[in-house]
Amino acid sequence: MKRIFTPMLAALVLLCSASASASIISLPSDGLIANSVGGDSGWLNEDTFGDAIDFITFDVAAQSTFSATADSLITMGLSLYQGTIANDFAIPFSNNSDFTDFFSNLVFVDGNSPFVPGLGGSLTGLVLEAGSYTLAVGGNEGFFDTFTEYSYNLEVAIAEVQQVPEPSALFLLFFGIAGLLAARKQQTK
Repeated sequence: MKRIFTPMLAALVLLCSASASASIISLPSDGLIANSVGGDSGWLNEDTFGDAIDFITFDVAAQSTFSATADSLITMGLSLYQGTIANDFAIPFSNNSDFTDFFSNLVFVDGNSPFVPGLGGSLTGLVLEAGSYTLAVGGNEGFFDTFTEYSYNLEVAIAEVQQVPEPSALFLLFFGIAGLLAARKQQTK
């Protein structure tokens, strides 16, 4: 029975995801996205049944800083996860913890406070390790308007962290010995 149920569930999820209105968007190279979500509280309500939340996927090649800012008539909630989402319809999405989309596990990295409607709209100064990531974007107003389409502009900035070269051990050893010799010379005077 389990052998039959699992493929049927996977087929149903794939069929439903084809009719879903929510978006899985690959982050363009310029980091700018203009899109819209349905309703003003999709992120707050963790609503993946319609077009209330957009998921933006991207890869980071090396340790980098990450910032995202959403500009809209309403406050947008943002949550960042490590992992790439493959299915966006009727998944048990969580705006402040790990979740799965039935194909992969997404690990919560950071996000706006899910307990305070009207706050959010940006994530700044996060340091990300190399890997794949998903950013969830949706309304965080708390007025439960599910019928209005709200457009937003999202600016994402990812900058590779420049490694500062450490002084060589030989350089430190040289100045250490020079300091010891200078101190010894002072004592003999």
